[in-house]
Amino acid sequence: MRDFFNNHDFNFAHRSTKELRQLVRLFRLLSNPRISKLGIQLMKRFGHIKLPGFQTIQRLLFYPFYAGTTLQESESTVASLSNYGVYSYLNYAIEDSSTESEFDTNCEMVQNLIIHAAKTNNIPFSVCKPTSFGHKHLFQKINAKQSLNTEEQIAWKRVINRFRSCCQTAQQYGVALLVDAEEYSMQIATDQLVMDLMREFNISKAVVYNTVQLYLVDGNRRLKQMHNIATKEGFYLGLKLVRGAYMEKERKIAQRQGLASPICITKVETDMNFNVGVAYCLKHLVNIAVVLGSHNEESVIQAINMMDQHEIKPNDNRVWFSQLLGMSDYISFVLSDEGYNVVKFVPFGPMNKLIPYLARRAEENTAIAGQTSRELTRLRSELKRRALANGR
Repeated sequence: MRDFFNNHDFNFAHRSTKELRQLVRLFRLLSNPRISKLGIQLMKRFGHIKLPGFQTIQRLLFYPFYAGTTLQESESTVASLSNYGVYSYLNYAIEDSSTESEFDTNCEMVQNLIIHAAKTNNIPFSVCKPTSFGHKHLFQKINAKQSLNTEEQIAWKRVINRFRSCCQTAQQYGVALLVDAEEYSMQIATDQLVMDLMREFNISKAVVYNTVQLYLVDGNRRLKQMHNIATKEGFYLGLKLVRGAYMEKERKIAQRQGLASPICITKVETDMNFNVGVAYCLKHLVNIAVVLGSHNEESVIQAINMMDQHEIKPNDNRVWFSQLLGMSDYISFVLSDEGYNVVKFVPFGPMNKLIPYLARRAEENTAIAGQTSRELTRLRSELKRRALANGR
């Protein structure tokens, strides 16, 4: 198969030369472990405080990864991506909610985003994070098969009701709802909740999607278990496959508790897990719809080859490719140009509230072996190409 990812004319068509230079500076910074780690730690600790100079640092570290502080600000990013055939799904990326009123506000925001998506032709999905709808300790207790007391049972019912109201809105407006993954200590509870929602809302097609993190050793076992249940009970299984976003944290938690890490030991194992999961989903599209979240060129090419083998058309609505805003544009834009369904994960929200999400993404980017170097290589190559084209 020819190399999809050398079409530089199209890869960065949405970026000005000034933006490309800014991105080069950013990824050079992220490629320095000591500097990037210090910057991320400072953001986590002081990001919510308005200190002189910190807003400049925040913009430098995070600006490619979020679309603005409000829904209105994000619209220009969505429109820019759409001009090149790349779709979006907006995420109000708030991760530190802790009160019932905040959970209700988050639920209302997700519903508003679903309605907003239905009014456009370029936002096919909406997204929600389980712990933005309820306390972490509820998920953790259910995960550990511990009984909830009366107050907790009432709170859990509120969590379920928030999810159901969002799913009802998604079904009503014809927008699919992706449910984010959580940390391992909450994931089984999340899986059980989302499967119950699929039983109710995925009767004629996939409306609700669960996220499977395949850096988890048991990721494919759980994926196949969910599919077996969906097949037996007669509903569609919606899945988003990703490698995972909590690697460093999960390993530290396991080490602190004296437990075996739930994460694959090596990147090779994770890559194999991911590719096996992709192959399984593409083989069972009769009742599976899947979003393939990957910044890995080899995994994307393998998925495309498998689609060819199974005679799955590039624009088959049951298969989508997804990347994060600000990452792997050279994959997203070329896939779109080749006719594949591509959607970017586009977060927005107040900067002081976005810090946990953005810091986690920055950590993930620095932790991925070779990711920053690949981004840098592509960016520098495009800058060189433009300079030569302009006779410089």
